[in-house]
Amino acid sequence: MQFWVLSLVIVSVFGKLLLALHQTAIDGPFRVDEEDAYLSVPQLIWKYGYHVEIHEIQTEDGYLLDLYRIPGRRAASGQPPLRPYRNAPVFLMHSLLSSCADWVLMGPGRGLAYLLADSGYDVWMGNARGTRYSRKHIRLNPDRSSKFWQFTWHEIGLYDVPAMIDHVLNVTGYQRLHYVGFSQGTMVFFVMLSKRPEYNGKVIDVQAISPSVYMYRLKGRLVRSIVKHADQLVYGLRTSGWNEILPRSQFLAPLAQIGCANSNVTFCRELLYDVAGKNPTQVDDKLLRVFLGHFPAGASLRQLHHFSQIIRTGRFAEYSRVTELKQSLAYREPLPPLYNLSRAILPVVVYYGINDHVVYYRDALQLADEVPNLAAVYQIEDPLFTHSDFILAKNAARLLNTKVLWEIEKYDQHSYNSKDNSRY
Repeated sequence: MQFWVLSLVIVSVFGKLLLALHQTAIDGPFRVDEEDAYLSVPQLIWKYGYHVEIHEIQTEDGYLLDLYRIPGRRAASGQPPLRPYRNAPVFLMHSLLSSCADWVLMGPGRGLAYLLADSGYDVWMGNARGTRYSRKHIRLNPDRSSKFWQFTWHEIGLYDVPAMIDHVLNVTGYQRLHYVGFSQGTMVFFVMLSKRPEYNGKVIDVQAISPSVYMYRLKGRLVRSIVKHADQLVYGLRTSGWNEILPRSQFLAPLAQIGCANSNVTFCRELLYDVAGKNPTQVDDKLLRVFLGHFPAGASLRQLHHFSQIIRTGRFAEYSRVTELKQSLAYREPLPPLYNLSRAILPVVVYYGINDHVVYYRDALQLADEVPNLAAVYQIEDPLFTHSDFILAKNAARLLNTKVLWEIEKYDQHSYNSKDNSRY
């Protein structure tokens, strides 16, 4: 009996190994160029044969945000959309220290924005305040005024996301849209619904990719070290005049070409592994260099400090300004209020990776347990899938993006066929 049990275990393990090898084999190299590191997102979209529109919108508190639209392929691409253009718009929101480049870096046939456009969707990509493409304000100069940087991801959820959603709906004439968020792009969505629950009526569904609502179980040693001393670091940086953190630099792309060259890529890989998780076979060296031409894209110091607070406390809560006071190390204040997840009553689809060092799978499942209308939960089939793999892995299009497309299509058809809302 023991022999048969052992045989079954061996066969099972061997079968999984063969499956993993097969999956790796069918995901070929990325069709991207080194020059992609130096191009802006609109330039990338145009280069690869798609129409692109640049919209600038103003938030209630005066920030000017770039919002990019991909209405479909250009005739020059020689590849028309796969079906008639009749779908509700899809809004994509990026992660921390990044930009809408999250959705296009993998190139056509793989990047989620391109796959959606190919399927007939009207694709809109947001850029949060303080990032490379939204570093603007009607009155405040980000290089001269510290007031420009007095925001966290709370304001991104409270002002930026609603303003962009309203603009998309006004331009397209639709009543509702699909929302896709990655990491911070998901948490700001739940901030919005907690503070502005009326936006449940403007969104059909949310695809929550590695949602960074809960992060207190994160595994990265470097990030944990920074979080541990975040209050003192923030106080020191602010008193030294620092308000912006890790802005986009024109020198980073050329440095990445040298420091992350094929012969010297170990350092770049190891840094990525520590922060996001280790999945060596899914890291493409060329795409990693392209990525470093677009990341980091900038954020406010408060924004990162807010992250450190929810990591330390395990509470999805508003920002506490206590450490900005001189007496911060001795002062204590009441805990800031929690965001109310019960106000997110629309369908929520959660995607997570077992090897994600930023949003540990148990954190993602905690969110899934707490939202009132959980529609589906997807564990990525690759057991080594990491946080960065959601936008950079060779197998991301197959293991993640195809599922996102299927889910959006399901809700799109349901909304299109509903009797009470023929225009979504």
